[in-house]
Amino acid sequence: MLDQTISYPIDQIDLIPRACDPAEPLGPGDSRYADWDELRQGIGSGDLIQDMMRTNGAFHQGCLCGHRGCGKSTELLRLKDWADKNGFLAVRAEVDVHFGLIDLQFSDLFLLAGTAVEEAMAAFDKPLPQKLLGDVVSWFADIIREDKDVTGSELKTEATAQLGGNLFGLAKLLAKFTAGVKAGSEHVLKVRSRIQNYPDSLIHLTNNLLDAANKALEESGRERGLLLIFDNLDRFNPDCIDKVLFRSAELIRKLRSHAVFSIPIGLELDPLSGPIQDHYGFSVVLPMLALRQAHHPWDENVAASRYRDDAVELVRKGLAKRIDLGALFESIEDVDLLIKYSGGCIRDLMHLLKMSYRYNTGPKIDHRAVTRAVQSMQAAYVRRLQKRDYEGLARVAVEKTKLHDDVDRFLYHRYALEYQGTDGIPWLDVHPLIVEIKEFRNALDTE
Repeated sequence: MLDQTISYPIDQIDLIPRACDPAEPLGPGDSRYADWDELRQGIGSGDLIQDMMRTNGAFHQGCLCGHRGCGKSTELLRLKDWADKNGFLAVRAEVDVHFGLIDLQFSDLFLLAGTAVEEAMAAFDKPLPQKLLGDVVSWFADIIREDKDVTGSELKTEATAQLGGNLFGLAKLLAKFTAGVKAGSEHVLKVRSRIQNYPDSLIHLTNNLLDAANKALEESGRERGLLLIFDNLDRFNPDCIDKVLFRSAELIRKLRSHAVFSIPIGLELDPLSGPIQDHYGFSVVLPMLALRQAHHPWDENVAASRYRDDAVELVRKGLAKRIDLGALFESIEDVDLLIKYSGGCIRDLMHLLKMSYRYNTGPKIDHRAVTRAVQSMQAAYVRRLQKRDYEGLARVAVEKTKLHDDVDRFLYHRYALEYQGTDGIPWLDVHPLIVEIKEFRNALDTE
């Protein structure tokens, strides 16, 4: 990987875009990783761990959700690291990487589970039995043969080739299958539809693989077995994930493995098929980093407004793991200003840093570059916000609670952010990047 050649914290200004990639989750082994539990009141992967450890031998399937950019993937990597060191074999699959943003079906997750576990067990040097893999390939081939109108396809060719040999593998088969689904192949779409018609067969075959993996893991000292982590489900349309995970919950819960799903925040804010806890227990909702307190009002601008000095300092120390702040910023006050404007959303902080680098012209990032970065991101909000939104956001800024009909939409688009109070009750605030927009100030003055 490219980042292996970088020594952190960086002291070269041109490395800022690589050191501060907003889309890159960090695992605990990454030197840039910072523990933000204190600013989230302890909410995170620890809650998922507790849920799994209290199942009394049963398999636990749970959900993690939160706003884009709050750190879900980083927490799931942290969970994987813990699990691999504590008797599990954690298998993380980025669902969107395998399937693209198609209209998922519950069967897609079973197919992905089987394939991901096959690859993980091979890497663990405990490959799954060829007979069980062959059973899945044969089942696929039987479904393909039901289509009498199509004499050939890449999927059929792959299945036929495997049946004609002595070695079976699901990775190539799934790759052909997902490629056909994403391309809209009529033949593959027919196969996919038929798979949906045989849920019991698919569940049985997948669970045979999971059972074999769990047995081999137990014999190898991983007595707690598999943990499947389905990441990036939050990038799909909420209605799609509702169909896959909640309307099909009775099928998904038949997975003979612990599993964690990252789900869209919209399904926590406005569940389409009843409360999440009715299907998988209470979800873990990852809040933003609380840089202010709920009772803090907004002053005329972000710089003048009240912040928790200890919280800003903690984030600055975390940022210093990525960047030599003294070497690359003319003023540490500008670093703190970027932290304040981020609202405790690490992804937005990374965006602000990259934008500051874009607008900088000297050897160090100066106040002019920081100001232009903030203005650029503020402009993005101005373009998206509607006139009526400012009144609702002003109410959020004053009341710090969910009192407006549009709050779910505000949270979904990060116009407003959710934090966890010391009393265990979540509270809301408007994103600091909106605070200085004229229309918002006018609405706030009338509250």
